[in-house]
Amino acid sequence: MRSIGRETDPGAAALDATGPSGGGLVAEAVTKTFGSTVALNGMSATFGRGVVHGLIGENGSGKSTFVKIVAGIHRADAGLVGFDGVPLTGSAGADSAGAAGSPDNAGGPENAARIACVYQDGSLIDELTVAQNLDLIVEPEFRPETGGEPWQRAVLDAAGLGDVGLDSRTGDLPGNEQRLVEIAAVLARRPDVILFDESTSTLDETGVAWVLESMRAAAARGACVIFVTHRLHEVLAVTSHIAILRDGVLVAELPTAGASTEELVRHMAGREVTAFTRRAAVRDAGTPVALRSAGLRAASCGPIDLAVRRGEIVGIGGAAGNGQAELIRALAGDGLDGGEVTVGGVPLRRAEDAADAGAVFVSSDRRAESLSSLLSIRENYTLALEASAGRWWRWLRRRREVARATELADAYDLARGSIEQPVATLSGGNQQKVAVGRAVAREPKVLLIEEPTEGVDVRSRFDIYRSLVAVAEQGTAVVFTSSDAGELRLLADRVVVLARGRSVAELHGEEVTEEAIVHAFTTAKERQEEREHRAEPEPGDRRDRAPRHAERPTRRPGQQPRPQPGQQPIRRPGRRSTLTPATFGLLAVLLAVLWIYGTYRDPNFGTVGNLGAILQLSLPLALAALAQLPVLLVAEIDASIGSMMGLIVVLLSFFPATSPPLLIGLAIAAGVLLGAVNALLVVRLRVTAVIATIATLGIFLGVGRILRPEPSGLINNELAVLLGQGVAHIPGLFLVVLVLAILLDFWVNRTRAGLRSRAVGYSAVRAAQLGVRTARFRAAMFVVAGALAGLGAVALAAQTGVGDPGSGSGYTLLSIAVPVIGGALLAGGRGSAIGCVLAALFVAEVQDFIPFVDVPTGGYLIAVGVLTIVALIISTVRPSAAIGSLSRLITKESRNNA
Repeated sequence: MRSIGRETDPGAAALDATGPSGGGLVAEAVTKTFGSTVALNGMSATFGRGVVHGLIGENGSGKSTFVKIVAGIHRADAGLVGFDGVPLTGSAGADSAGAAGSPDNAGGPENAARIACVYQDGSLIDELTVAQNLDLIVEPEFRPETGGEPWQRAVLDAAGLGDVGLDSRTGDLPGNEQRLVEIAAVLARRPDVILFDESTSTLDETGVAWVLESMRAAAARGACVIFVTHRLHEVLAVTSHIAILRDGVLVAELPTAGASTEELVRHMAGREVTAFTRRAAVRDAGTPVALRSAGLRAASCGPIDLAVRRGEIVGIGGAAGNGQAELIRALAGDGLDGGEVTVGGVPLRRAEDAADAGAVFVSSDRRAESLSSLLSIRENYTLALEASAGRWWRWLRRRREVARATELADAYDLARGSIEQPVATLSGGNQQKVAVGRAVAREPKVLLIEEPTEGVDVRSRFDIYRSLVAVAEQGTAVVFTSSDAGELRLLADRVVVLARGRSVAELHGEEVTEEAIVHAFTTAKERQEEREHRAEPEPGDRRDRAPRHAERPTRRPGQQPRPQPGQQPIRRPGRRSTLTPATFGLLAVLLAVLWIYGTYRDPNFGTVGNLGAILQLSLPLALAALAQLPVLLVAEIDASIGSMMGLIVVLLSFFPATSPPLLIGLAIAAGVLLGAVNALLVVRLRVTAVIATIATLGIFLGVGRILRPEPSGLINNELAVLLGQGVAHIPGLFLVVLVLAILLDFWVNRTRAGLRSRAVGYSAVRAAQLGVRTARFRAAMFVVAGALAGLGAVALAAQTGVGDPGSGSGYTLLSIAVPVIGGALLAGGRGSAIGCVLAALFVAEVQDFIPFVDVPTGGYLIAVGVLTIVALIISTVRPSAAIGSLSRLITKESRNNA
């Protein structure tokens, strides 16, 4: 591997550089800026095939930016990136329009089959099942032959994940298993370039060992492997060459042989760095207890008794997935299913009680939980230090805010362009500094931290250690979890080891060594398995212990699990499709109840003729809802559907002599054109979808009123005759709509393209990291919506008979509410075309029902409003979460009663 220490002309000659196996990845004078921040400054390097390369640097040095340029997520501002002498398109293979939330998002590189990346923050879609995520990552041509068994099972087994069910919802897996699933999928593709960006940060020792061995195996078959990490001992263990970045510049390259941790740190920091030394352990029995748990129970964890004294630092260790995350959250009052937790004698019953009691929890999910990512650095510090305390009317003093925020940022050497910089634009390690720094600055009674230095460079890690020791010496009780035995050794006064959610060992003072911690992990597992095999109770065990199915077995990655005779792989609840049988059943019951009651009030309501009228009335609404559905699937909203239909009705009124087939074709073509206008605004020009479509709503309505100031212009009556034909009072168009809905649901749930559209809805950024061209999918959904709105306009025109620009206004709100009633989520990723049809039938039935019971005209409007509110409430509740909460409550009550 070589680097070019000066900027050169990024010509083709640079792409002739070859690695040890001939060919490789070449970066020539690559520069990337984000606003005023220079992330990469003229980086030039060659990463050859057949070698594991290390790429290291402090937080904010440009490592992840380089990875995303190679992977196609970002486009370089200048310079060239090539592979085996072939330039990567645009230095990144990027589309010019990016996904929401990622301005440079490419939707995946053009060389997606040759370049793969395991991203620092993960790229799996939480709401999809494990099998569906694997379908997204591994293209059909790279899937292993399994002799009839699901190929996904072979991929998981290769990573020792044989106990993970294919139908498991990915978001329900422990973080270490999610990471292993992603790595296994990337390796299954057998790419030519593999980028590992902080891929081992959430894994325990055995998981790390498997990943490092997988890197060696990939390099041995000729792949170019680039390992980005802050764990320098792992870099020294697996790489052959190391490149070091500092402030976006490649400052050093050296062979791994002969390199030392001290030398690497010196290159990264640009100066000597004082190492952190472990403090003398605190074991003063007379110090008051700050945190106490008695019989604590949480999911996959408990019962656990724990007492932490003021000024003590307690580490929680164990093989990943053994209840550490659940325990530390329960100590903060989150997910507490049983037992008691007190802070300074004050009981915690829920997470909201923690702050009032003086406990602060810092989650490892810094973007979603520990930080307000859209706020600035200053605002994040202020929110933690001042906004949550004092009187609500107290003024915030800007000068004091800036001074305090700057002091904290400097204390942790936060790499930033400005104190007003949004936290989301910081590197992962710098975000962690903000999260830990603002928690420490609050000087809580109890500080609970999950993986305190995940994704943090060595120098910053030492700074965090010193800050935790300093706050402990001021009397704060500190409890943290870590998958790094070295971190537990350096920081903890006492280490509690968990196995299968139970405390199985406790190390004090000089007993806390890496060897002792790892030994406790492994022997605890063996002892626990032996006890379970003999069905002997553990010390302190109680008969009302947590259900066995909640306990997760540990295993060594890369080895096949050893299931008990007859045992099947664990299947966590997961949803394979967007179809929601419970919603369908509820809608069917509501339809039947209203039909029975309406017939009871007036026998005419239950006639076959009235049934046909309801079906006819539902057609425009059903098609408007179907038009909205594709847009909702990709997490957008089209507020212009109703006015679009009204404008198309007006257009059709100018062709009274045109045959119905041509009118239908004209309407669909007009809808495609109008949908393309929305796509242009939202995807290409990046205007927020709601704002853009509200604007086009007004434009479409205005154009319609210019063309037809008053309702006029007859629609060809043959269109109404054609659409009025049917079988046994069932309109033929309704049957067409029903078939269309079935086909749409089949496409969404049974095709790879449908799966990709749902992935975009759940997370456009992660879908892009998986190689989905998010911009194209989002644009296509707006065009499809326009086409379906055109078909809906045909049904509406047949009913109105004249060119009325306001004829579609009533469908603006209902086009959004009806899909949600039918099971769609406003947040994206889920929805059912069949559910749209059923919901449209219910709304039409309500509309038809009101005149039969002598309800005033305003009753229908009230009913629509109530239905809309119900729909919005439904869209914010995840059924599985509600069911899970209810089941935990029932379990807790049953235990209390026992």
